[in-house]
Amino acid sequence: MQLVKFNLLKLHTLHIFDEYGPLSPPAWAVLAGFYPIRAAYSYLNRLRRYQLLARSRPRGLLMYRLTAKGAARLAWLQQQSFVKGKSE
Repeated sequence: MQLVKFNLLKLHTLHIFDEYGPLSPPAWAVLAGFYPIRAAYSYLNRLRRYQLLARSRPRGLLMYRLTAKGAARLAWLQQQSFVKGKSE
């Protein structure tokens, strides 16, 4: 089975949320090296639609956190062998 490059970004993203906990899109973008930073809002919202992240607005600040489904996906992705965007 081949895993395309976007799974590498998903693995990195879910790992960051697992390690750091709730983050705002700009904070995640800096940790992930994801640029332009404004694109982080769209990417994290896509993962929210997949139910891998949950969104909240404490004190008016947009925050995302890892869901149980996201943690399960992270565990599965960590079991894969990634070589140049493909799984062996």
